[in-house]
This record gives sequence, structure tokens and C-alpha cells, in this order.
Amino acid sequence: MEKTMHWCGINLQWAYTDLLGYIRFKVACPHVAKDILHDAFIRYTVSTSLNKDQEPHAYMRSIAKNLIVDSYHHQQRFISLEAEVGLNREWLEAPALSVEHLNDIKQRLEMIQQILEQLPPRCRQVFWMYRVEGYTQPEIAANLGISKNMVERHVMRAILDLTSARELMLVEM
Repeated sequence: MEKTMHWCGINLQWAYTDLLGYIRFKVACPHVAKDILHDAFIRYTVSTSLNKDQEPHAYMRSIAKNLIVDSYHHQQRFISLEAEVGLNREWLEAPALSVEHLNDIKQRLEMIQQILEQLPPRCRQVFWMYRVEGYTQPEIAANLGISKNMVERHVMRAILDLTSARELMLVEM
């Protein structure tokens, strides 16, 4: 006859076979599954719920289910570049650029810089705050003491000037 080990009302044999198997099925990684099981034990220990004493296995399974959901949400926020792209490390290395390609990039950047320098100072400042520093249009209006409509006009002018320059570059190519 096999002796069962209990801890705080939980059958450890059940926890490490049935419950861990269920968690492994849901998360597909044995290491994450064990972490979830151990976190469930900790939450069970510190819990003061009445259900804990009446039905410890059901309560432990509920804790595990909540931790599985938390784990899934956490994984959705943090995806490695390799997993996202599905490529090997060699792809992540910077490609070798030819001198001609680097010269082309340099010329395009110089053209953009010239266009931005030709904008009126306030227009250039608004565009910089909006596209580079990430301020919202209402924030820019409040910071500079101008109307939101004027902020929109400055942004549109800069975008139109850059778009027309891009079209000119495409025609020249």
C-alpha cells in the first residue's frame, strides 16, 4: 500500500502528477509548469480563503488556472526577436553595406536635413516635438502656447514638404 504525503491538506502525489500534468499541457514548457506549480503552493500557503480548508484540491487548481492565465499574458508582452521573426542569429547581424548604398543613404539624409532647415523655426520645432520626441498635438499646443489647429498646420506643412521631396527623389532615380 502506497502512503500518500500531504502538505497543508494537499496530496503532493496529486499535485506533482495530475495538477502538474494539467499545467504542462496548458503552458507547453516543463520549466514554466513547475514554476507555476510552485507559485501556486506559495499562494495557497499565504491565502486566508475559507475554500482553502473545505476543498483544498479545487482551490489549488483554481490558483493554478489563474497563474496559467497570468503566465500567458506575461508571455504576450515579452516576445524575443528571434521568436517573433523566426530566424537564426546570423540574420540579426548587421548586413554589409556597399559604399554606393552608404552614399545613397547619406545623400537622402542630407536632403531631409536641408528640407527641415528650410522650414520656419516654429514649424521645425513643432515637427520635431511631434515626430521625434513623441509629444501629442495638444501637449505641443500647451507647451508652445499656440492653438491645436496651428500645431496641425505646422505638422502638415513639414510632412507635405518631406513628401514632395521624396517624390522628387523617386523621379530622379
